[in-house]
Amino acid sequence: MSRINHKLAQAVIPPMHASGTVTHCFADGSMTVECEGRGWHCRRAVSCVIAPQLGDTVLISCVDNQVWLLALLERMDPLQAELSVPGDLHIHSTGELSLSGEALRVNAEQGDCHISEMKYSGDKLSAWVSLSRVVGKRAESVWQTVTQISHNLLRTTRQTEQVRAGQLDIKAEDYVRLHAHNTVITSKAITKVDSEQIHMG
Repeated sequence: MSRINHKLAQAVIPPMHASGTVTHCFADGSMTVECEGRGWHCRRAVSCVIAPQLGDTVLISCVDNQVWLLALLERMDPLQAELSVPGDLHIHSTGELSLSGEALRVNAEQGDCHISEMKYSGDKLSAWVSLSRVVGKRAESVWQTVTQISHNLLRTTRQTEQVRAGQLDIKAEDYVRLHAHNTVITSKAITKVDSEQIHMG
């Protein structure tokens, strides 16, 4: 082989291992990496879970005339990274799995969470939902102040409902109705009924 033909062959043979810069990203996940003055069309290896971006320095390798992008060596923007896989992603640990960051954002069409025992602590919790359903066997809550505002409220108790309060104040703008098979009203000091009209019987 002449010297000229040898140089031409070297120019079209992808490097076995080399570093380069990402210059183009395509919709199918492939990209162009510029290395040694030439652009190589590369496929991202499955093990490269951090999605490369334009300007990143990456490691490429050629296997069976296919150029692969193996790893991300240096990030163009060191403050941003995207963990990206083409299919489902499962993270498994035999020990404790911890997430730590300044902010946490989760965005998904559907979610399913199963935790045998969960503890939550925080300074503030806000939720905006269209419909909320909670089904369980027992609920306990301790609050210093509870404020509830609603247009309609329906509460049904199958057996016994008890209210213990230091003071109980019930006020309705229009109508109050108490009905039972037996009704008992008692007080230790004063029982007062005041109205423009009082009907008994």
